[in-house]
Amino acid sequence: MEGEVSVAVPRNVSPELAEEGLAREIVHRLQTMRKTAGFEIADYIVTYYQGDDYVKQVMTNYADYVKLETLSRSLIEGKPEEGVATETFKLNDHAVVLE
Repeated sequence: MEGEVSVAVPRNVSPELAEEGLAREIVHRLQTMRKTAGFEIADYIVTYYQGDDYVKQVMTNYADYVKLETLSRSLIEGKPEEGVATETFKLNDHAVVLE
C-alpha cells in the first residue's frame, strides 16, 4: 500500500550495548539510593559494589561514567564498614550489591 513504512529492529544486543545498559541501570539504582538516604544533589559519595565477574567488568569499563553521574569519589569493590545503606538487585540475571 502507498505510504506504508516497514522498520526492522535487530533482536540481538551487542556486548558493548549490554554493558552500557547495565551501567545505566546501576547509575539509576545509585541515584535512587542517594535520594532515599537524604543526600543533597551536590553531595559526593563513596560507592561500594559487589557482583560477579561481569559486574566487575562493567564497573571497570564504565567507572568514569558511573562516578560522574552519581558524584562518587571512588568505586570500591567489596564491603564497606557496618551501618552503610545496602541494597541488592538482580539486573540482567546478575546479582549486584550496592552500598
